[in-house]
Amino acid sequence: NKFTCKNCGGDLIFNPETQSLKCPYCGTENENPDTIPEVHEELDFKEALAKFRNAEDTVEVQIEKCPACGAEVTLEANATTAGCDFCGTSIVAGGKSHKVMKPQYLLPFKITKDEAKKTFREWIQKRKFAPNDLKKQARMAEPLKGIYYPHWTFDADTRSKYSGKRGVHYTRTVEKTDSEGKKYTDTVTETRWTSVSGKVSRFFDDVLVAASHTLKKKLTGKLDEWNLKEMVSFSEKYLKGFKAESYSIDLEEGFSFAKEIMNEEIRSDIRHDIGGDEQEIKRVDTEYSDIKFKYILLPIWVVVYKFKDKYFQVLINGSTER
Repeated sequence: NKFTCKNCGGDLIFNPETQSLKCPYCGTENENPDTIPEVHEELDFKEALAKFRNAEDTVEVQIEKCPACGAEVTLEANATTAGCDFCGTSIVAGGKSHKVMKPQYLLPFKITKDEAKKTFREWIQKRKFAPNDLKKQARMAEPLKGIYYPHWTFDADTRSKYSGKRGVHYTRTVEKTDSEGKKYTDTVTETRWTSVSGKVSRFFDDVLVAASHTLKKKLTGKLDEWNLKEMVSFSEKYLKGFKAESYSIDLEEGFSFAKEIMNEEIRSDIRHDIGGDEQEIKRVDTEYSDIKFKYILLPIWVVVYKFKDKYFQVLINGSTER
């Protein structure tokens, strides 16, 4: 969809600084999208898997892998060529289009490109041994790409049965002999193990899972300062001047990743429930109920640079500048 300037008719872009649509040609501020935080509706996981939602809630896209940097690039259904959103390499569409869900919500960019460039350059200056190619990009006029990156969030009630062992430390005195044959006493700590079993329960809210393989998990995982309460309903107005990537990790696979995240906390709960000085978990059986999800887009400024024939990424949170 096109959004045109009320003054000169030019194509508008979203301005993170004013949270409005701005004309890049005459500078006129136009319609201000509704950025008031709202109550976010979550969809039933099992129902969505069974029905894949209604046709009006889906869109046709092609997802192609960049032959250079490996990014997954979203193309319109009938597109034949495109440039990689991350490294600029030309991509020839070769796959078939398929239906994906439309995003429900997004967190608008709040950090402007100038603010992100300043953060990026300050980050470079702190790294004395940064590759020259990266330093060159820091001096470029347009080193950063603004990307709305796909994520799932999941809610779930969990009930877990477990079995394991509780270890309690105790000390005892033993008699030893030194190298000269002299006997002496020493105190040693040992562990007394007892078999245990039990149940724990926990409600998980908004477990966040990146829904694409393009950006490295170890990097996106550090962009954890997301205020999801400030999300707004999806509108293409917010995408003007930015790119939006569609998900390549589907809903079912996304929930599998979410369960891995939940499992870490569940095991922590089990260890606390077992008590003692040491815990050994033998088996865990978890039931998941009342599973809900949201499909959302989060704002990230991205720099991709090449060093020794490999591509590397630098990410900046588009809402907090971290």
